[in-house]
Amino acid sequence: MAKTALCRTEECPKNGMKAVIAEGGLQLLLVSSGEAYYGYQALCPHMDVPLEEGFYDGAVLTCHQHLWQWDIHTGQPMGDAEEPLARHEVREEDGTLYLVTPETTP
Repeated sequence: MAKTALCRTEECPKNGMKAVIAEGGLQLLLVSSGEAYYGYQALCPHMDVPLEEGFYDGAVLTCHQHLWQWDIHTGQPMGDAEEPLARHEVREEDGTLYLVTPETTP
């Protein structure tokens, strides 16, 4: 597995969220829920609205434009949302959040 540093854990508010751009331009939304961290696509799959501008109560993420909602623990749609969020593996180590991706062999 390859790891790419994204930010320090204190930069992602407790039970909050932070948008980051990983190496290669991948836009991610980092979300804190209790002691866990999750990584999802940064833009709403409906209209490409930044999800960081939405509402988050520690369990449900709501896009502020059209009120699509997702379960933050799974990325699965709730209510009127028609698509799940693309999830990316995020790991916390020594106060840093990393994007974890499978290594490719040439």
